[in-house]
Amino acid sequence: ERDGKASPFVEVLNGYWKFNWVNRPDSRPVNFYETGFDDSSWDEIKVPSNWELEGYGVPIYVNWAYEFTGEPEPPYIPKDHNPVGSYRTKFSIPEEWGGKQVILHFGAVKSAMYVWVNGEKVGYSQGSKLPAEFNITEYVETGENLLAVEVYRWSDGSYLECQDFWRISGIERDVFLYARNNLHISDYFLQAGLANEYRDGLFNLDVELSNPSGKTGKKYLLEVIVYDREEAILSFSKEKIRLRGGDTEMFHFESEILTPRRWSAETPELYDLVMNVKDEGGVVK
Repeated sequence: ERDGKASPFVEVLNGYWKFNWVNRPDSRPVNFYETGFDDSSWDEIKVPSNWELEGYGVPIYVNWAYEFTGEPEPPYIPKDHNPVGSYRTKFSIPEEWGGKQVILHFGAVKSAMYVWVNGEKVGYSQGSKLPAEFNITEYVETGENLLAVEVYRWSDGSYLECQDFWRISGIERDVFLYARNNLHISDYFLQAGLANEYRDGLFNLDVELSNPSGKTGKKYLLEVIVYDREEAILSFSKEKIRLRGGDTEMFHFESEILTPRRWSAETPELYDLVMNVKDEGGVVK
């Protein structure tokens, strides 16, 4: 199994963070994100977790109505009762990450959050069941850094979440950093189908490369390999790629796979796809 979080360019931030919880926004510690703020009296909470399950506030189960108001009044939510969790943790940036972009990833935070790094505001997100990423390159430095996150239990995005489920809050999926080169794989879309009366496989892949910084004029190679267990059964490459600053380019790869192992609920067969960007010397970047 290939575990991306084992990479030397990934730092998992899960663990125990400093935590403060209040029942209403006007009681929150407004300046808690400042580097000189004293959080020594704060509790600690597991990240990821839901704070109601850690003893802060009450889990609410609702079938169809909104849990925070009587008659819906979108986009308004209660001002006098909207719990806020304030989180602080420290992390380190290794010297080996110098010259790379540093991305902060939240797997899911419910319902809405503001993010600060080293006292500087980085951004906001309210897609509570979706990942959120922030490019924090300009806010971090080699060595120790401070991450502060302010989470609101309800936001106007909560009006999109009226389903039959438990209403709970907090940083509820993994948090990690990763470092990437200026020229990097920014997106991809893979379609796998069947042809020839379902006997053979169809492989269609689009890979997007981006160079947002403009700090490299070198030529690169994009390598794509499909593994059936440990055996490489498909391989593609695109050579002499050069992207100027701000450029994005899409590359397409397609092929047939004869008599593949087909996925079903009884035989959930899977293949591994590996994509590499290499420099002219063949070194993976």
